[in-house]
Amino acid sequence: MISDPTFGALCALGAALAWSVTSLLARSIIAHYGSVTINAVRSGIAGTLLVTWVVLREGPAALVTMSWTTFGLLTVSIVAAIAVGDSVFFESTRAIGLGRAMTIATTYPIGAAVLAAALFGEVITPGVALGTLLTLTGVGVIVSSRTEARPERLWFGVWTAALASLAWAVSTVMMKPPLREIEPLTAQAIRLPLASVLLFLTPWTRGAASALRDGGRGPLLRMGVLSVVTAFSSVLFVASLKYAGVTVGAVLSSTAPLFAIPLGVMFLGERVSPAIVVGALIAVAGIVVLQL
Repeated sequence: MISDPTFGALCALGAALAWSVTSLLARSIIAHYGSVTINAVRSGIAGTLLVTWVVLREGPAALVTMSWTTFGLLTVSIVAAIAVGDSVFFESTRAIGLGRAMTIATTYPIGAAVLAAALFGEVITPGVALGTLLTLTGVGVIVSSRTEARPERLWFGVWTAALASLAWAVSTVMMKPPLREIEPLTAQAIRLPLASVLLFLTPWTRGAASALRDGGRGPLLRMGVLSVVTAFSSVLFVASLKYAGVTVGAVLSSTAPLFAIPLGVMFLGERVSPAIVVGALIAVAGIVVLQL
């Protein structure tokens, strides 16, 4: 039998790989639909799949058997993660490329460590300080590196990726109390449909139906694949928080840049200088050191 920490670690690594794939797919269709519409649609489809799974497996009662505090924290976490974090992250990938954006955004364990210390009294250890230094150094190398095709909107991409990092940190910490009460699958079956509804209420999703219709079969197919991968990646990430702990789950899921950089090269034709590779490795090393 595999132990809970090992299972959680494997879930985190699976989430990192899946997250890289979702980022790649979203980047390929963002010009057709826009980041908010992409998040609204993928959350709705993924949420529908997970709700169906929960109802068939555990019955409808599983979706409503929780405290109001847990529901409130789930709401805050999903608004921070998808409505804010994912939306600005997808914009950053368009501005500075998938590899750079993901490496900057996946510094969110730093913010999660600070928030956990403030809200739950967790101690910031020397490992946290060292991990922070390494991670920020790696980010600095990536941002300052020069390529033959330097992004025109560099600082817009940097700041939106940093905002995504902050939003994901808030979301990660807010998930800690609810996972003591409900299972990861149930949590995501509640969070994703809620995110979709909230996003469709915003003015940025007006015309979503016509955009989906006019985008053509190729982008629509990629949207469908993106939605299915989102369902799996979201459950894997929350499962990693429950079984491996917030620290280990956040750290290992943040290895996504190691998958994102080669995917960006292979499928998007992004040019990666040696400095970006070195910076990514330093940043990921810092994330691994963080809180260990």
